[in-house]
Amino acid sequence: MADFPGYVPVLLEPLADRKRRWARESADAWTHHNEELQARDEKTARLKTLRLAKEAAEVETAAQAALVPRDKAKSRSRAAVGGGR
Repeated sequence: MADFPGYVPVLLEPLADRKRRWARESADAWTHHNEELQARDEKTARLKTLRLAKEAAEVETAAQAALVPRDKAKSRSRAAVGGGR
């Protein structure tokens, strides 16, 4: 036991000290847990913003593609072949 200077057997540690240590460890665990939840929520919000921006860009691109006039040469060539009615 002399090899481990910070080691105190559980039976030799007073109950009040054990309860204080358990409370401190529990508080540390909850702090860590809450930090992970906050990081997850921030990441989710960031990814949602990116996804919504991407979807808006796709809608804008589709709207622009719908406004582009067709090439008249293509429509004439199909009409000459009999494909355009």
